Amino acid sequence: MHHVICSGKIPDMSGITLELEKTLNQLDARSATLLEQLVRDALALVERNDSTPREGAVDARGWPIGHFERYAGSLVGDDWQPPADPPPEPMPVW
Repeated sequence: MHHVICSGKIPDMSGITLELEKTLNQLDARSATLLEQLVRDALALVERNDSTPREGAVDARGWPIGHFERYAGSLVGDDWQPPADPPPEPMPVW
């Protein structure tokens, strides 16, 4: 069974998972290990070539990818001033 992504829709992943699990359970240990490694290699290849930012993905400095692009200019036109510092708490008399 082959799955084709058409018009941006992602195929039913649970079907792929079940098919892989069924196949792994039917194979001998060596063949199952080879198939598992092949799937892991395929996933690694796709992840290296995929430029879509992921939830929690960070840049080299640890900032979420797209953070500055998302907020750049968001305060333009706002006359934002930080609130004044509150008065100091009274010190107890000794």
